[in-house]
Amino acid sequence: MSTKYFVLTKRTGSRVNDNTENQIVFFNQSETHILPHINMPYYASNGLFESSLIEWCKQFCQPDKVFLDIGAHSGTYTISLSSHCQHVYSFEPQKMTYYALCGGVALSGKENITCLQYGLGSKEQVGKQTLNIVSHDGGGSTLHTNRTSAILKQEDIDIKTLDSFSLENVGFIKMDVEENELYVLQGAIETLKRCHYPKLLFESNFENQTLFSYILNIGYKDIIAVGGCNNMYLAVL
Repeated sequence: MSTKYFVLTKRTGSRVNDNTENQIVFFNQSETHILPHINMPYYASNGLFESSLIEWCKQFCQPDKVFLDIGAHSGTYTISLSSHCQHVYSFEPQKMTYYALCGGVALSGKENITCLQYGLGSKEQVGKQTLNIVSHDGGGSTLHTNRTSAILKQEDIDIKTLDSFSLENVGFIKMDVEENELYVLQGAIETLKRCHYPKLLFESNFENQTLFSYILNIGYKDIIAVGGCNNMYLAVL
């Protein structure tokens, strides 16, 4: 049994017991996403960002395997693919984005999703790090400063290695961590090996030969550019 939730809103600053302007919304769809308001015109016209790519990813999910969503943002991959996996572990370090992720999971009644407010990285990155927030929708936030985007604000986040979670039975990984991909993999060697190198969908905004070489050196056999995307790749055995 999964508890169902509805949304009750109140006017900012009103008395808690003043119910004259309350609004109640109940979502009767089985999957609900809490998304950045700034992108509402796009969502209204086109649905979810990367919807075709998310649909394409369903072929890599298995009902008896775990899916890892590393850099989950508000959970579009997490929620959309959860019905096709045994369990989802969803990593999102940015505070308000993480809250949106958790809210969507709760409103969707998804009991096979575990949300984790951590960034992932290498052993050397473990601990408190500064996340540079570069957009009003929470996208593009990065640990790195060699980017042209202006930094809107900064937030302290906790970094752990993927290996520290001792996860088993991973069948598919999606990773979008804004230039920290190499460091995530450096902290994931034992997990990848234990799970027989699951298919790995990752973002690279340029042909990062250091990253590509590392992926091939740790056990993957090929890296395939994803058709229709200019920055997404699939590592396979």
